Amino acid sequence: MRCRSTVAGYALWVCRECRLEFLDPQPDDAALSAIYSDGYFLGSQDPDTAARRSGMKRATGVMYIDALSSHVRPAATELLEIGCGQGELLVEARNRGYAVAGVEVSAHAAAVANRRLGAALVEVGSIDTVTLPAGHFGAVLAADVIEHLRDPKGFLMRVRELLLPGGMVVLITPSLDSWTRRLMRRHWMEYKVEHLFYFTAMAIRLMLEQCGFDEIRVSPNRKVLTIDYLWRHFERFRVPLLSSVIGLVRRAVPARLANRHLRLSASGLLAIARKPPVDSAART
Repeated sequence: MRCRSTVAGYALWVCRECRLEFLDPQPDDAALSAIYSDGYFLGSQDPDTAARRSGMKRATGVMYIDALSSHVRPAATELLEIGCGQGELLVEARNRGYAVAGVEVSAHAAAVANRRLGAALVEVGSIDTVTLPAGHFGAVLAADVIEHLRDPKGFLMRVRELLLPGGMVVLITPSLDSWTRRLMRRHWMEYKVEHLFYFTAMAIRLMLEQCGFDEIRVSPNRKVLTIDYLWRHFERFRVPLLSSVIGLVRRAVPARLANRHLRLSASGLLAIARKPPVDSAART
């Protein structure tokens, strides 16, 4: 291990072998609680902007469901989403034939999700604090979650416990291999205090293997974004020069174009892996 640099004063360490990066020491609970305030999500204070953001998340969720559906049969799969927010992906998944359930730390977001789903399918908490049946789910999806966790390996072990034999896990997280990371280097927009771990494809693959998963596939991730959303993001998380350029673009384009959905591969990876149909412990 070596200390690579810092993120807002916290030391950023890197593994020489797999290039996993992580903060050590990590921010304490008080520092993280101050970050995860009601205004954490961009545009949440404005109803119109929040609605547009929800539409983006729903469109992105469709792409994630497409990726999952190439490995499982929706009609035979119950999907658990960890960090499901206001339920946009779960609504789309249920429309595609999945039985769905969710876990969300925000009570407000969980309430919105349950209203959208028309049933109490989302519980408030984390997979360590809510009661979930072991060996039950055909798929578990966690988008933009694992980088926030203090113990990502423990999280993956718990996910494996929740999955049926042969069940699939889908992870989306910022990627150190992305073109934006290579371009921006230490100014990368994903370097934030609340992101405690940063993965390469090799690092996420190795961690999944260590947690007993197989048939691991890692690819660049795409999201649905808009120029307006990018502008809001880079206004909050300033990047030298880039924030100014995006601000100029936002002011130059009309609202109709600024809010048009764009499918972009920017800073993330998507990893899909399987819990073996027969546990290695059972085989031995």
